[in-house]
Amino acid sequence: MTSDESACGALVRRRLPEGFSRHVFEVAPGLALEVEPDRVPDAVVVVEQGELELECPAGTCGRFGPGSMIPISRFPVARLRNIGPGPLVLVAVLRATDEFRPVAGSYGDS
Repeated sequence: MTSDESACGALVRRRLPEGFSRHVFEVAPGLALEVEPDRVPDAVVVVEQGELELECPAGTCGRFGPGSMIPISRFPVARLRNIGPGPLVLVAVLRATDEFRPVAGSYGDS
């Protein structure tokens, strides 16, 4: 196991320090979570399973596989899309006072 794998495992599975929260998002193949650019939290998103395509408002994209740790607020994000054949599982770790809010009506809304 590499140090990156153990850091990823700690964010995904272990108890978080006080003041932090964890949110798990599952996205079906071909679907996306729309994100309001001015509401992206200061969070680290870990790709636990599947393949993530992160699309910026200008249309440029980046692809991330399992174990990738993405400081999501550092990117101008428009949507997070599942480009793999199976489910995409994302784990967002953020301050308990912040929220990760997908755009109303996007996949994954309750």
